[in-house]
Amino acid sequence: MKKAILATDLSKASDLLMECAPQFKAMGIEHITLFHAPVVSFNYMEYSGYSMMVHIEARMINLRNKLKEVGIPADFVLKEGLPSQEIIDYASQYPDAMIIMGSKGFGFAKRNLIGSTTLRVIQQSRNPVLMIRIKYLGKNAAGEDECALESRNLLSHGMLLTDFSQNASMAFEFIKDNLAAHFEQLSLLHVQDTVALRHHDKTTIARFNQIDNGRLQKLAEEIGAKTKTKAGIMLAEGAVVPEIMREVKLNQVSLIALGTHGRSHFSDIVLGSTVFPVIQLVESNCLLIPFQQD
Repeated sequence: MKKAILATDLSKASDLLMECAPQFKAMGIEHITLFHAPVVSFNYMEYSGYSMMVHIEARMINLRNKLKEVGIPADFVLKEGLPSQEIIDYASQYPDAMIIMGSKGFGFAKRNLIGSTTLRVIQQSRNPVLMIRIKYLGKNAAGEDECALESRNLLSHGMLLTDFSQNASMAFEFIKDNLAAHFEQLSLLHVQDTVALRHHDKTTIARFNQIDNGRLQKLAEEIGAKTKTKAGIMLAEGAVVPEIMREVKLNQVSLIALGTHGRSHFSDIVLGSTVFPVIQLVESNCLLIPFQQD
């Protein structure tokens, strides 16, 4: 994971991603392509005499220089079309690259839900997507919307969510190979769904606990053998999404990593019943690793 594609709409919200540039370098990223799909067509910019293209290029050069200041070589690409599809199509040419996006962009809403472009990219991209959480702060004295990063330190505490499925296994391998060694603290979390457990007696549940603890311990040992990183294990029980949100907040998790469920037009199939609400509601940056089926 040496290359990244940072998608920007040149808004105040997406400009905040530059604050994470030192963290991108710490993650092992060696080159970043800044990607922008203008909301106004190139033809309009060319024939109307409007100076928007000059303005856009100047902004992209400024962002490129900010990345170079922290030691990350960068270039930029401009594409015309639907931003989400253009990002996906461009990234598909670089299957080993990670897409970096903000959770909100040009018209970010006051609520906590992520923007439509970011959501579409997460749903359909075959590249890993790093979503940087941006929170709404309210209006300033001039009546303008203000926002800030939820956390600019992506690597202080990473948490990998797992349900021990094939999909989760692929996400685990990605984290083990690319990021585990860079976290200051790393945890593995599995949540036992109380709805699934309610028909079992205490003896059976105790056996499940033993099995799941053993699985988590084995994953932690694999990470330790690969990276010398000591990963903590967490086994929780309850409603899955609220438990994840609680553990993330309680443990001050800066980045959660989880696998998605392949590619489809339906978000609940693409992201799964757990992943979709987690990325919408959790107060943490998110790394989504797509399921790759042979």
